[in-house]
Amino acid sequence: PRRYQAAIITAKAEREVSNRARLRQEVANPFAVVRLWGAAAFSAQAGVASLVAMSRLAASIANAPGADTVEQSAQTLGIDLACLGVLAGIFLRERSQEAKRLQKFEREEVLSQLVIELPSGKRAQLQDIQGFARLVIVSAGSSELATSVKAAEEWRTELSERAVIVVPVIQDSPAAGNTEDDGSSETIDWLSWRGEKLTDNEKPFMVKPVRNEEWQRWIGEQKEEASVNQDAMVWISLRKDGRVRSSGKGSPNWQRFAQTIPVDKGAWGGFLDGMDGRV
Repeated sequence: PRRYQAAIITAKAEREVSNRARLRQEVANPFAVVRLWGAAAFSAQAGVASLVAMSRLAASIANAPGADTVEQSAQTLGIDLACLGVLAGIFLRERSQEAKRLQKFEREEVLSQLVIELPSGKRAQLQDIQGFARLVIVSAGSSELATSVKAAEEWRTELSERAVIVVPVIQDSPAAGNTEDDGSSETIDWLSWRGEKLTDNEKPFMVKPVRNEEWQRWIGEQKEEASVNQDAMVWISLRKDGRVRSSGKGSPNWQRFAQTIPVDKGAWGGFLDGMDGRV
């Protein structure tokens, strides 16, 4: 059945996303597993030592032959419990941070699977243009989105030199981004955009999100996690490797992008991508 096949494909895609996210986490934090399980092992040892110290304290209180004084046994137990508390705290902190990092990488991997359309009409996943583009996703209603794109056009030359590509995601029309006569075509001139002639080495200034509801769902999840109103205008800036550089509410400060991101050409093109500043 088609529904069964679709479920298998979806499960396989989710597993691939999770595996890639785990690989990225291991690369980004190669010693995280060592810290996590090292803290767990030492916590277990401290727990065993605390149990032994408790039995010795009980023996001291009962005046058992050969037992230490109550003061000595209590001091030993206090030290063991303090060590257990510190090590358990480290373990819980590392585990929590690991879960947060994995969740972050999984979100970025899901984003990389979303589909865009180029001015040539060719469709591709976001990951296909990562590596040579710094994407800025802007999500808003029709009017706000058109105003933001128009503001970006004023800095088009500078932004293009920095490999910035705008992804406008309309949030007030579930079908936006799928056809030329959707809600977004009333404010963004997609016909003129499609008529742009690019050279072989020229990057598009703007790409069109395909299956807009998937983009809206992803952005909605980010808003929910950040406790941002679902109707708020937001932007998300990505590095070339797909990591989220920064994000914010309202329209992006395009001038700031143009002035702080390194130029993407010459021997140093993209070399400072990890030091792009706060935008």
